[in-house]
Amino acid sequence: MKKLSLLFTALLAASPFLSQAATQQEIDRALAPVKNKSDLQLVLSSVSALDALEEHLPEFLDSVKFPKKGQQPKFDKELLETNLSATEIYKILALFGQQSSIGQYQGAAIVTDTDRLLLTGSTLPFCDAASPIELRVMLDKNKQAQFSYAQSGTFCDGNVELTENTTITYQLVPHKKSPKGLRITGAGFTNAFDGHIEKVTVSSDGQSIQLENNIENSGVSKYQFILESEENDLLLVSPDPQVVNKGTEPA
Repeated sequence: MKKLSLLFTALLAASPFLSQAATQQEIDRALAPVKNKSDLQLVLSSVSALDALEEHLPEFLDSVKFPKKGQQPKFDKELLETNLSATEIYKILALFGQQSSIGQYQGAAIVTDTDRLLLTGSTLPFCDAASPIELRVMLDKNKQAQFSYAQSGTFCDGNVELTENTTITYQLVPHKKSPKGLRITGAGFTNAFDGHIEKVTVSSDGQSIQLENNIENSGVSKYQFILESEENDLLLVSPDPQVVNKGTEPA
């Protein structure tokens, strides 16, 4: 009995450290209904979030892989992003304990306020101005243009934070869901006279745009990309990326 009491005391003393070690992702995975093939078959035997895939369900199931114990299940993320809303994707991710990664599905359809909250409320890191930022534009099922940004396979929020004069490059990345013949024509500014961005250059093929900033003018400059396509004669305007000039960091 004394040993049991000592063990209980030790567990209580260690509990703060245990709770700190358990991240939200680890908790999500621990509570996930689907951890192996048997769990997946059980979920498929009744109504579930997977039903939203409809005719794409067999293709998705073929893509599901269960790696070694302790590793997350893998599946075709593009299939989800291309065919479902953010809420539908979130519910499917929750089956695998991966709902905290919803922010990585910026190309998902936004149909409801919940969809918008799931995507815009998800914290994405700043983009790194030291390397080109990939800009992807996809049309969802409602023909709404969805903009997303990434670097080296990791999504970022499109914004950059600077401490020195830098040329920021955005590179348009084609996708099968992109408007046909999409190209960048320029950038518009909410304030073109604040001196944050001093020069904008668009490549001859319209596939990249460069913005040169002046770090001497600290603050935030918001801009929108202007694009055209072969879909129609209208111009497409992006949501607001922004540059944050923090000024020169002290030595």
